[in-house]
Amino acid sequence: MPNYGMPGVAADRRTSRLTGVIILGLIAVVVCVSVAYSNLRTEEGLRIGLHTEHLGDGIEAGSQVRIDGVTVGEVAEVTPGARGTQQIALLLDEHRLHGIDDSLAVDYAPTNLFGIAELELRRGTGGAPLREGTVLDLTGPAADRVYDATMSAILRSLSQVGMTVTSPQMATVISQLAADFKAFTPLVQALITVAKTIADNQDVPPSELFGKLGPAFDGGGQFAGATMQVINNLSEIKVTQVDKDRYDIGVGVIGGDILPALTTTLNTAGGHFAETTDMLAPMLFALAQMSPNPRQTGAELTALLQNLRGAMPDSPDGPVLNLDVELSGVPAIAVPLFGKAGA
Repeated sequence: MPNYGMPGVAADRRTSRLTGVIILGLIAVVVCVSVAYSNLRTEEGLRIGLHTEHLGDGIEAGSQVRIDGVTVGEVAEVTPGARGTQQIALLLDEHRLHGIDDSLAVDYAPTNLFGIAELELRRGTGGAPLREGTVLDLTGPAADRVYDATMSAILRSLSQVGMTVTSPQMATVISQLAADFKAFTPLVQALITVAKTIADNQDVPPSELFGKLGPAFDGGGQFAGATMQVINNLSEIKVTQVDKDRYDIGVGVIGGDILPALTTTLNTAGGHFAETTDMLAPMLFALAQMSPNPRQTGAELTALLQNLRGAMPDSPDGPVLNLDVELSGVPAIAVPLFGKAGA
């Protein structure tokens, strides 16, 4: 049996060759049609372009495009533009672009915690419908329609906030606030004391409470009596009874001449010496720096004054220096002062 023969089939060499040629031709035709179809067929969808000044990290060909979380297309191509800009080509499903026109905004958003990015389209107002081949210019004044919310942008923002919060200026502000709150400590302590006093006296019997308040009313009565006594003494001044005109003249001179003249003098002095007073603050600050520990300086100054007071006790003729001089071994001075007995 020949190589091209099959049991039960009548075939010669010519027929077998013809059958093989036909099968190979059909295979070649199918391959050519497939290649031509893949090369000539048009992409299904609406193709538009975005011209932006900033490209989010992770945005590349194949990145998803979403609207309200629903996938409506993908990034077809990302190419560089002029002056540091980018051209982003989008291939969108035009049947899912509900409410999207050329006033849209773009968010570079993370898909998950691993930082994979996607484009989120946001609706605008007052735009025209999107057309095939439309290129939206999102540079210049329209750059605020592009927002980068990718993971890298978030981390950069957090690092900048951390540097700002932990700056020396922030530490100075916190220190100043601590000092200001410390200044309110006496007031808070006084309020706590008052509240505690009120709380402690809620269970005190009225008789005991009025008994404790009695000395206070006694002091109030004495104060009222002293006030009336002062008013009585002022009304009994002799000049107000005998020579009231002279008293009125004196009051008029004080109110009409002396006080206005004093006001004018102080205003003039303030105008000429206002800049001089600005020198007091640096001088007082320098004096304060000379005593870094006021309590220790005050204690040392008190001890010095006490030692001086002990060395110069008071006498009928005033302070006298408490000094003993031993001259027994110096005859040149002892003899003139005490005579031969001193020697």
